Amino acid sequence: MSKTIFLMGFMGSGKSAVARSLARRLRWPIIDLDGLIEARIGCSIARYFATHGEAKFREVETEVLTSVARKQGVVSLGGGVPTQSVNREILLQAAAEGALVIYLRAGSEILAERIRRQPGKRPLIDGDGELDMEATQRRVNELLAQREPLYMECANNVIETDSLTIPSVCREILSRMDEI
Repeated sequence: MSKTIFLMGFMGSGKSAVARSLARRLRWPIIDLDGLIEARIGCSIARYFATHGEAKFREVETEVLTSVARKQGVVSLGGGVPTQSVNREILLQAAAEGALVIYLRAGSEILAERIRRQPGKRPLIDGDGELDMEATQRRVNELLAQREPLYMECANNVIETDSLTIPSVCREILSRMDEI
């Protein structure tokens, strides 16, 4: 059985909620990459992004990913983790060593709806001001078009989550663990 499960996907795909539920079921530690990053930088990711920029944030993200890559647990990744080639290499290596790297895939309309429920928490979507739903949808479509091939490159499993509940996603992951 795999000792590490990485959950990746676009912002709003349910990674954090699924990770919490799955970790409870497995009695494994939950490793929230964004939470570890915020602990390291001493502020919110949105604030760090605004102050230091995306490139500096991605450096910290890679450092934290490297530090947890071989730990047992359910790892909830930030939506942009696979945008860096070094991070893709880390995930591909983990998969080669038996980790489940799961892409929680959701449609852009569902993602945009979920993102709008948390204004101010998504710097690559929110930008400098308030966005309406149409602008949010456009931005989600743009970023998803860039990221989807990267998610697919890293994932050794894909779960379509549009019509699934969190418990259903967890059951699907558990069934895939049994296949390893």
